[in-house]
Amino acid sequence: MGSLALYVYDARNGPGWLGGVLADSSVLQAVLLEPPVERAASWKVLARVQAQSVNGRQADCFGKVLLYFAKDSIDLQLQYGSRLLLYNKLQCVAAAGNPGAFDYRAYCARNNIFYQADLRSADWHLLAGNEGNWLMAALLRTKQYCLSLLRTYVRGEQASGLAQALLIGYREELERDIVQAYTNTGVVHIIAISGLHLGLIYVSLLWLLQWLPEKVWVNWTKVLIILMVLWGFSIITGASASVLRSAVMFTMIAIGQFLLARHTNIYNTLAASAFLLLCYNPYFIADVGFQLSYLAVLSILLFYKPIYACWELKWVWTDKLWQMVAVSLAAQLLTIPVCLYYFHQFPNLFLLANLVAVPLSTAILYGEIFLVIFGGVPLIVGWLGKAVEWGIMVMNFAVDWLNRLPFAVTDNLWMNGYEVMLLYGLTGCIAVWWLMKQKYAFFISVGVWLVLAAMHTGNQLRAQRQRLLIVYQLPRQKLVALVDGQRQQLIGDTLSAQQMNYSVRPVQMYYRLKNDSVAYRRLGNFIQFYHIRLVMIDGRDTYQLSSHKLKTDYILLSHNPHVSIRQLTQQFEFSAVIFDASNHAKRIQHWKNDCKALTLRSFSVPEQGAFVLNL
Repeated sequence: MGSLALYVYDARNGPGWLGGVLADSSVLQAVLLEPPVERAASWKVLARVQAQSVNGRQADCFGKVLLYFAKDSIDLQLQYGSRLLLYNKLQCVAAAGNPGAFDYRAYCARNNIFYQADLRSADWHLLAGNEGNWLMAALLRTKQYCLSLLRTYVRGEQASGLAQALLIGYREELERDIVQAYTNTGVVHIIAISGLHLGLIYVSLLWLLQWLPEKVWVNWTKVLIILMVLWGFSIITGASASVLRSAVMFTMIAIGQFLLARHTNIYNTLAASAFLLLCYNPYFIADVGFQLSYLAVLSILLFYKPIYACWELKWVWTDKLWQMVAVSLAAQLLTIPVCLYYFHQFPNLFLLANLVAVPLSTAILYGEIFLVIFGGVPLIVGWLGKAVEWGIMVMNFAVDWLNRLPFAVTDNLWMNGYEVMLLYGLTGCIAVWWLMKQKYAFFISVGVWLVLAAMHTGNQLRAQRQRLLIVYQLPRQKLVALVDGQRQQLIGDTLSAQQMNYSVRPVQMYYRLKNDSVAYRRLGNFIQFYHIRLVMIDGRDTYQLSSHKLKTDYILLSHNPHVSIRQLTQQFEFSAVIFDASNHAKRIQHWKNDCKALTLRSFSVPEQGAFVLNL
């Protein structure tokens, strides 16, 4: 049944799927599934294709696509439910990119998104009418109302962006430096809508509804109010896996408490919510938020009480402080391996950061809720906005100060899937030894630790013997890396700090590299690295033709050089030609067609990801 659910969920297996019937000259009819979101150079929106017209014949088809409208082509009338005609400019979602980097294509595929399009004014046309769902439209209007209030009364880009993320999960106006600071200190869950937010809302609703009498129709009313608020909030915030987990669990708890008068085992509730969500979307199992959410809750259920019992404090305030510390420690035990696998770093100051940020964020969240409730009273919301802004500034200052400490984070911690499983095995054995007093578990944990250490040592030895030639996938940039052991030499364009951090650093961690020089020979555009010879032809440089044919292994074309593949065959004897991401897509397609006609090997970095040659 699980395999069947996975098959049914995959849009590619459905009749009339867009990818199976798409024609090059077709005109597509699409409906926007969300309001356009402004990006640096475009407007992004998710749409659903309903039909295509080929030579005047219309046929139904379906599929979700990402649309990127040029800034000068956007129509202010575009909104959720708008109907469009698209002149087919669809392309497959960009490839995985560089080794160790986030696989955006796989992420989109898990959400049944396989195509994207860059659109200008001539590529689309707005049709009359709106096909949006009235309930979704009402929820989106509520979201826009909240965003408008926060932008008006919470001043400052940092404060306003964080307020929007904290209340409804809108992260488009968050600064990357702030997100990185919260990630490094281990409190990024505060600005990512999670079970904490729904828990606060659920507790607040119970407190507000406690004065109602205990009658059957009143209990039904309570459940309806709670479910409407929880699920409405979940949809407004984007219905992420962690939010849906909390919504399903609180739904079960509310129904059991008010309608069935039964209090179930929390482990059954946790398992049932996971089962239902995976029936709805089997790909949630690969979602980072889903994994971290369930692991954190399970870890707290298993380890909070044993950790809390380790230290008995008499003073009430110290006991409350110890409870917070115990919860933070318990949540980390089962989430550390997953965090290391995905984020490759460990926040050393997560305890201190949580002690500061969690109480502050709770107070700020309640302030934002009251700001929305009293949105029609300017005097009240004015003071509430200032209070929220001040609270966010204090929280940002504390998090930023902790992040600037030299020992705040340990990074460059790369782990593969096998190491993660061994780390979970080690954690499980230690837990059995500690909680169940089983001595055999201690000896097993020692064996698991030895296997883990041996695997780590083997990975380090392989890294010291590796020799690689890498052509990075960087939009509008050329970058080549020569790797010898754990040393690398970068050749190409000068990159910004942001590009180095988000594009080059994952590759360095994946191959365990350091920024040391590498021995190689270079003469003009010719590079020799061990036995591999590479010719780099850049459109910004003047290339001098040779009087005789030269022998090389690979040719790299960058920045749209005015050369043809036939000219290259007359000048060089080579094994393959590589097109990096600094070239235009149309020119790459033209070169690929020429290579196909001449039966030559080619590699398109923008389409296939980084070129990696193992020497």
